[in-house]
Amino acid sequence: MNQPKIAPPPRSATPPFVVRTLFCPPPTRIDEPLGQEVNERLMAWISSVGIFAGKEEKVRASDFGRYAMLCHADTDDPDRLLLAAQCFAALFAVDDHYCDDLSLGGSPEKVAERLSFAITGIDPAYLPHPFNEELTQQQMCDPVIRGLLAYMKRVNQFCTPSQVARVRQITIAMFVTMAAEGPWRLYGTQPTVAEYLASRQVNSFWPCQALIDSIGGYQVPANTYSLPDFHHISALASLATTLVNDLYSAYKEHLNETGDFKLPYLLATRHKCSLQEAIDLAADIHDAVMEEYEALHRSLKKGTRSPVLRRYLTGLRTWIGGNLEWHKNSARYHV
Repeated sequence: MNQPKIAPPPRSATPPFVVRTLFCPPPTRIDEPLGQEVNERLMAWISSVGIFAGKEEKVRASDFGRYAMLCHADTDDPDRLLLAAQCFAALFAVDDHYCDDLSLGGSPEKVAERLSFAITGIDPAYLPHPFNEELTQQQMCDPVIRGLLAYMKRVNQFCTPSQVARVRQITIAMFVTMAAEGPWRLYGTQPTVAEYLASRQVNSFWPCQALIDSIGGYQVPANTYSLPDFHHISALASLATTLVNDLYSAYKEHLNETGDFKLPYLLATRHKCSLQEAIDLAADIHDAVMEEYEALHRSLKKGTRSPVLRRYLTGLRTWIGGNLEWHKNSARYHV
């Protein structure tokens, strides 16, 4: 059901709202020199790939290296942490180049088409000659796909075949839900809150969280990762961390004129309330997700003696705490 759009807030350098304290674990580790080392390695990789052309200093200030350090506290190997930072950079490049940043070519009219072709950067297409050469030429013309190919090359270095398959499946699912945003923006429509939240569970940080065990140097077996309770807690973590992104990115995306369908704007329309009240309602939804997450986390920790599963549960909780710390301080969301 389409809903009328809320009137946009006044444009200013200061967001017209405050994000209150959220129900969230604190960061497990803050090692600034390690984060800086990872960020420097990442910037060299970004330069070699060619994503974010002309935006390098903004990307450096976003500090994806710090993000990786915060979210993966069970390793201090900068090369492993670099994989996490490359994941952030490659997937944020998809968002910026295809969806959000008009200066990088973001376009709602083309987003579904671009995402469909970008799947070739995640899951190889095996074409007969001469179409294989034609495909490679097209891929190399797109900086986003170059970034995805380079990222997946690193994934294959650190992940087992089943872990690679997990990354592919979850990332492609994210692309499908990202494509849904194109019509919302193009036609000025809004999903229901329930529809939006269901989409946001998948259009989320789940592809990044899928690397938790790979970066830590161990493996959650595929059959275990897909058990209902572990799928449930992974989904809750992906939704909670992405709602943090909604809260901290809503005003920046409004300034970029990419559409007012983030959760706070949907809630403001539904409840006919101010943006600050809607931000508070969005924070309440985040906290409700986190309450369910914490209850399931305690239950699963109590119910398993497997060191691998306990380590994964700890890693997932670490990711949640690191995610909020990064969003609160990253220059990416400071207008």
